[in-house]
Amino acid sequence: MPLSVNLTEGPILVGILIATFLYGVATLQTYNYYRQYVKDPIWLKLLGLSRLLETTLTVLTCTYLYTLVVTNFDKPNAYDMLPWTVAIVFFTGGLLGAVVQSFFAWRVYVISGHLLPSIVSWSGGLARIGITAAMCGFVIRTGSRELYEARYGWTIDLVLGIALFVDVFNTGCLCYYLSRRQSKERKYVQVFLCRMYVS
Repeated sequence: MPLSVNLTEGPILVGILIATFLYGVATLQTYNYYRQYVKDPIWLKLLGLSRLLETTLTVLTCTYLYTLVVTNFDKPNAYDMLPWTVAIVFFTGGLLGAVVQSFFAWRVYVISGHLLPSIVSWSGGLARIGITAAMCGFVIRTGSRELYEARYGWTIDLVLGIALFVDVFNTGCLCYYLSRRQSKERKYVQVFLCRMYVS
């Protein structure tokens, strides 16, 4: 059964255009950060190097889009081909996601003072990197979307499941520890106000 262009190339085109716009917004925010927070520690500023990974990801996705829409114009079987750029996109996306999740895991550690929740998140990030590296090899080995989905389609579900788990876990930990901190600070403020009114 031939695939519809509206159901294949259309969503890819729209998705890449939106991602490229968001890339530009994030790059502008990074530029503003470096100008505004000059005194931040070097290790924190090194997170800005994730922009290089994001740039690589954007260039590779645009290359894939060009190959799909221009180079292979009017070739219905082109959608089934998985070029090497898709393999690198998988790995770069997984690495970038793990870096971002690791930053939030570090924030959980700073706010909570407990290392265990962060270790859970960091382990998920390492698993994500490993699985996307395997996905990269599988894409290069198969070279076909249909063959990849038949043999290794479960890897996509697994890596997305891990990413979802780590994101929800980090968010839940941040909400929990921030609410505990806020309730403690609220008690101190109430005691302070009572003393002010009594005095």
